[in-house]
Amino acid sequence: MFDKLKNAFSSAARSIGQKEITERVLDDTLLDLQIALLESDVAQEVVDDLSKKLKQELLGVKLEKGQEAGAIIEKKLQESVAGIFARAGRLDLVSRIKAKKEAKQGPFSIVFLGINGTGKTTTVAKVANLLRKQGLSVVVAAGDTHRAGAIEQLTEHAQRLSLKVIAQRYGADPSAVGRDALDYARKHYIDVVLMDTAGRMQTSKNLMDEMGKIVRVVKPDVKLFVGDSLAGNDTINQAREFFQYTNFDGAILTKIDADAKGGAAISISHLTAKPIIYVGVGQGYDDMIPFDPDRFIESLFGKAEVSVQDLMSAPPPAPGPAAGEEPKVEAPPAAPVSTPVSAPIEEPEPREERDFSPPPAPVQVPKPPPPPPAPEPAKAEPEEKKGRFGFFGRKREEDREEGKKQDERQRKEDEKRRQEEEKRKKKEEDERRKREEEERKRREKEEKKKRKDDKDKKEDEVVYLTDEDIEDLLK
Repeated sequence: MFDKLKNAFSSAARSIGQKEITERVLDDTLLDLQIALLESDVAQEVVDDLSKKLKQELLGVKLEKGQEAGAIIEKKLQESVAGIFARAGRLDLVSRIKAKKEAKQGPFSIVFLGINGTGKTTTVAKVANLLRKQGLSVVVAAGDTHRAGAIEQLTEHAQRLSLKVIAQRYGADPSAVGRDALDYARKHYIDVVLMDTAGRMQTSKNLMDEMGKIVRVVKPDVKLFVGDSLAGNDTINQAREFFQYTNFDGAILTKIDADAKGGAAISISHLTAKPIIYVGVGQGYDDMIPFDPDRFIESLFGKAEVSVQDLMSAPPPAPGPAAGEEPKVEAPPAAPVSTPVSAPIEEPEPREERDFSPPPAPVQVPKPPPPPPAPEPAKAEPEEKKGRFGFFGRKREEDREEGKKQDERQRKEDEKRRQEEEKRKKKEEDERRKREEEERKRREKEEKKKRKDDKDKKEDEVVYLTDEDIEDLLK
């Protein structure tokens, strides 16, 4: 994954070997880097900014004894890419939802934006599945009232996930659908409302204005742009236009498991200053994982000397100590400082073997009392099987395990709600039968009283004859 982008950065780091970084050599290196970045779907503005920053920081730098130009350039490249993600910040969606839930401020609403064919509806289902595993209740709103079959598609996803769908007829106002979903969530104490919307090209002004209306009426807590990572620069242009109309809060990139370039993530974060929140790595409901910029950088450079979190909270450490820390951890000699630069991708694996897999480890790991060495090799094998997911593989496996636990908790909660619903229905049925029985008895009593009154009336009308009356009649 991201082979082109990885090769672009590696080539730039290896291309300079002089003792002083001159302007001529730097210009040649940056030109090659610019071409490679553009071919990797990095936006022109991002390429220009990276080149300008690198030239300002590297021009005229003199190398000390033992230093290599490649190591310096690689460090500067890492800092530049990490700085882009640091400026974009991070958005912990689950934490924000739970914070609003604890504050009892009503349902948390999320609107999904994007063009046709990027996988918005499927992404809505994946996010709903992810939130349910965090113990949150979800209702989905079918705001795509234009595309034929859109409501049925979302309904099918909702049925598979046992979710409630709020929908209206085709051609209805999407804003009204969003209001209905929020009203339903408030009435039934639902935690999250996920609203699907119709796909629209960024060049269609009328549809983009409609999107602006949806945002104004629904007033979502979070607006998420859904982009196709395989679309390259088209995705970047779409993100730019949607951001101008809606000022979305974050982005989700789909089909990233098939993206060999990786430039879209860098470009969107740079142009919008908004974070990539999740990435789609497959077609299943569980194939949606949080985007980790540190692991992304590690996948590009083979190691991560710069942390995005550190750049967000404090200035980065000085290059000298950072370079000196690694040799102390990896091996006693100071010579291996240059080794990570010359082989940035292949070196980490031998380090892991030395740290966690001593020579007798394969045979003795299960037997000795200390368990820590055993889990590390065990986690490495599944990662190899899912190699096409790159640096997302380990996180995905952890999320799957956590998801199983969440599913079990959710199943118990659903069973509890089902039993409570059955009790409520049984109670209502008993009350209904009781009322019917009382009504039946009342009617029987009235009918009996009426028959008695009729009988008494007939008896009053009867004339009784005495013996004398009979004799008189006979005469």
